[in-house]
Amino acid sequence: MLEAMNKGEQAVLIRKGGLIEPGSGFEVIARDFVFFPTFEHQAVNYLREPYRGYFELASRSRAPEGKVSFQIYGQAVHSVQTRDASVIDRLTPYHCYNHDFVTQRLKWQPAQPLAIVIVRVFRMQAPVTVAVAPQYAGCKSWVELEAPITLGELTPVLDDAIFAQKCHEIESLLKAA
Repeated sequence: MLEAMNKGEQAVLIRKGGLIEPGSGFEVIARDFVFFPTFEHQAVNYLREPYRGYFELASRSRAPEGKVSFQIYGQAVHSVQTRDASVIDRLTPYHCYNHDFVTQRLKWQPAQPLAIVIVRVFRMQAPVTVAVAPQYAGCKSWVELEAPITLGELTPVLDDAIFAQKCHEIESLLKAA
């Protein structure tokens, strides 16, 4: 959920890849990216209780029909792949998803691993809203925007020391796998 990322409550993305994507699952295509708010396959029942209110907030704050609004920017810092639910369970303090989500994602196309990506998140100075192009639609992980957007000033969600500490903790949990 973007709001959990925006508040520094989620530091990892858990992805498997979109239905219409080529290849064998999720890949980090760009180290630097903006978060494209989407409601594809979103369900409040996949969020742990403290984060369920973010679903309603996201629903209420959607851009008008035919538009998409970018508010946060990310940097993929580290990524690993796993098929082990216990790895994701150990990462629970760093994401908003519940065990049902993890189980569902692992069962879908079981030959494909889940990608766990540590992300440094930045708030954009002001939201940037653009028209939704037809090629943006569908279940996919990466969307190439038709035109560059102006990011403006970026403010890290977590200061350097806190983010470094979270990275260290997450990487330690990943090594324990």
